Amino acid sequence: MKLYTKTGDNGFTSLIGGKRVKKYDLHLEAYGTVDELNSYISLF
Repeated sequence: MKLYTKTGDNGFTSLIGGKRVKKYDLHLEAYGTVDELNSYISLF
């Protein structure tokens, strides 16, 4: 099954608010780090 997003990929993704950034942008790294921290904290 194929999934179409109508925006294409081209190495970019959208942030909240619609801003398009490269997939290796520092914002995405920070979001991932915070998400992992929240997961770790919720274990205890």
